[in-house]
Amino acid sequence: MVGRYFRNASLIEKFVVPNVVILFLLIGSVGVISYFLIQGQMRKQAEDILNNGYKLFLEQVKVRERAGLSVAYLVSLDPAVKRAFATKNRMPLYKYVKVRSDLEILTGVYDLRLHFLEPVAVSFFMTWNPERFGIDVSKFRRILVTVAQRRSPQKGIEVGLRRVFVTGAVPVNDGDRYLGAVELITPFNPILDELKDLTGMDSLVLITKRAAAHSEWVAKAERIGNYFLYYETNPILRDILLSAMERPNTVVIRENYAVMAKPIFDFSRRNIGLLILGYDLTPVIDAYKQLGIYILMFIFVGVVVSFFVSYTIFKKYVEEPINTLIEHTERISMGEVDQRIPITSKDEIGRLAEAFERMRVSIKKVMDLLK
Repeated sequence: MVGRYFRNASLIEKFVVPNVVILFLLIGSVGVISYFLIQGQMRKQAEDILNNGYKLFLEQVKVRERAGLSVAYLVSLDPAVKRAFATKNRMPLYKYVKVRSDLEILTGVYDLRLHFLEPVAVSFFMTWNPERFGIDVSKFRRILVTVAQRRSPQKGIEVGLRRVFVTGAVPVNDGDRYLGAVELITPFNPILDELKDLTGMDSLVLITKRAAAHSEWVAKAERIGNYFLYYETNPILRDILLSAMERPNTVVIRENYAVMAKPIFDFSRRNIGLLILGYDLTPVIDAYKQLGIYILMFIFVGVVVSFFVSYTIFKKYVEEPINTLIEHTERISMGEVDQRIPITSKDEIGRLAEAFERMRVSIKKVMDLLK
């Protein structure tokens, strides 16, 4: 069918139709290729954004760890603290209840809590609840047990009885004698709120069943697989964020959101949960859509201009000379052999015109002899 059409088609149709088909195929191919290239670039950009968000999260954790260690170390040097531990007298420690606001200004971190503990990990004095003491936290406060065993400072994220926090703990020694430990507890949740304020990222925190085994907050927490939901900055996005749960360290794009799950480690590098970050890609997608439109428009305009230039050249130097030859051959067929056939080029059409001109001259000579 195609062959029959082109056999009977005019020269201009034989030129125009294939070029129009090629034009649309080219635009379609470029569109498809551009789509996949843009998708790959967008995924790479989303991965970079989310990884940078995770790095910022880790930096905020380190800030709190350093603040915890610095303050706990300074407090551990206080003779009144050593005396309080040695004499089992909690009264000298009440002064630290009043300096909480000063510590917050000093560290730039708020909701700080100083905690004093006797060996191995028995609560001796809590600045946020001074009347509560004597609680053995060794079953779920591994970092404090490690401080007592190694008699060295420790820092990191830990899952507590009522919440997750960042802490820095320092031993209190009197010579070779281990008296206890001091820790500065800083809240974990504000890190995620600050991350959202700084980057616009939403986040969701899942804690493993093992890490939360002794926590009281799990009684009200929603269980999701082998995790408990601890905190989320935007409950509306929960399903979107959870789509990355089964594929840690991999970008998942869903409903214009890029999400990625990253591990959360405690002080001993034990995995205690997942931090799932989500970033709204709508501005990025809109920018790439606009870029794609510009690319297609540029290609379309370029191809159309090229097509019309080619068409103009074809019409002037191919179609018009051939039509002139057809006109003259029709005149010759009717006996009009006096008008000379114009030869306007030296290409194939020009050589064809020369051949027809020789034929016209030969026919004219024969006709003149016959007369």
